[in-house]
Amino acid sequence: MLTLHAQKANFLSLTEKDLDRPIYRIMPEIFVLDMFSLNKNTLTQTHKWKDKFENFLLNAGGIFGTAAFDYGFKDAFVGQCWTSHSRSEAMWGIYANDPNQRFLRIRSTPRRLLCGLVAARPEASQDRCFIGKVRYVRERTLRDFLYNDGELQISPARFAHSLLLKRPAFKHEGEFRLLYFGNAGDYQDGLFRYAINPHELITQIMADPNRDREHWVRDKAGIQNATRFAGEIKRSKIYDPPDWKPPVYHASY
Repeated sequence: MLTLHAQKANFLSLTEKDLDRPIYRIMPEIFVLDMFSLNKNTLTQTHKWKDKFENFLLNAGGIFGTAAFDYGFKDAFVGQCWTSHSRSEAMWGIYANDPNQRFLRIRSTPRRLLCGLVAARPEASQDRCFIGKVRYVRERTLRDFLYNDGELQISPARFAHSLLLKRPAFKHEGEFRLLYFGNAGDYQDGLFRYAINPHELITQIMADPNRDREHWVRDKAGIQNATRFAGEIKRSKIYDPPDWKPPVYHASY
């Protein structure tokens, strides 16, 4: 059972109730099985993310006085994206859209995720480990955050906040982000792997809705054997037809 408590300053744009509410992540099944077999979680450098507005603050650099500068640590942040949506066809459609590949959705909470990261990287964790809820704002708000009325503020928390701002076109994702501010030179292929206990991190596993229902008992046993997960393992029924009985109609006169 997790007993470690992260500092409140590491939770960004979250209420106290948010800390223990479920959040979800859809991944290829092999990645989830690797998480359990290797006892590691993987975060990705922001330049690998699809949205080219990501990391807009660090990528922009700036001008101080008359001298232009770049942030030498602009690639130091890595992250992992989660969603608050538990019943979203859109999320399955986006992240499990290959019918020839099997996917799993894992469930956790912001507190569990951040505490797991802090446990792996306790050194100066208040300035390195964050989790927060994404805010969907107009492009003008992004620019205002960048220019900041001409005041240069350099802090990991401010940079982390910038990674929690996205445009309204992405609002359907209902996103949360686990963020780590490390050393880009330590990452391999843009990935940061750290030790976890997946049995403490994950509270449910759900299989993608594209599976053959007739093989689910076999598939479920395979997932359980591979992970030794003692929690709930389910299959999404979002594409299942209704199992209603035929309606009984009466003649009307």
